[in-house]
Amino acid sequence: MKMRTRTITVTAIMVALCVVVQLFKNPGTIPITGGLINLILIIDTLYCGLLSGIILSAVAPITSFIITQSPIIASVPMILPFIMIGNIVIILFAWAVRYKKLELNLLPASLVAGSFAKWAVMTLFIVKWVLPSFGLDLAPKMYKLAVVTYSTTQLYAALFGTALACIIWPIVRLGIKRNR
Repeated sequence: MKMRTRTITVTAIMVALCVVVQLFKNPGTIPITGGLINLILIIDTLYCGLLSGIILSAVAPITSFIITQSPIIASVPMILPFIMIGNIVIILFAWAVRYKKLELNLLPASLVAGSFAKWAVMTLFIVKWVLPSFGLDLAPKMYKLAVVTYSTTQLYAALFGTALACIIWPIVRLGIKRNR
């Protein structure tokens, strides 16, 4: 896949937006921060395409870890690739609808399905496999926090990002059409 200069530029801007959002991360605002990250992932994929979405899906968790220094991920680094996979799952749902040129009709349903798919993938891999296998050294309180963070909180964040994307994408799409 060849990326045009505009796509590379927009992808870099989206990475910068992710970093800015992650800088304001407090423990109580994880669903809001996560929702904004999901919004950025979805809009980037809809505007730039699948390759850009995959790049952003892989970079966002890494920058988040660098910025927040999450003690859970520091103790169980195996979580990081599965966060990336969860992000890729939701953007695949956005891309599939966009690729078929049905985004305004099916985008909300597809993104809600993508949110639940992301939640299922992260719950299955992180909560049911990685944490029980590799997270045994975590304190009980931190283990419970990790279970909630990588299951229920991810669902709320994905649904929040989906709602925002369904509001913002039609506006962005209209702006794109006007500039062509």
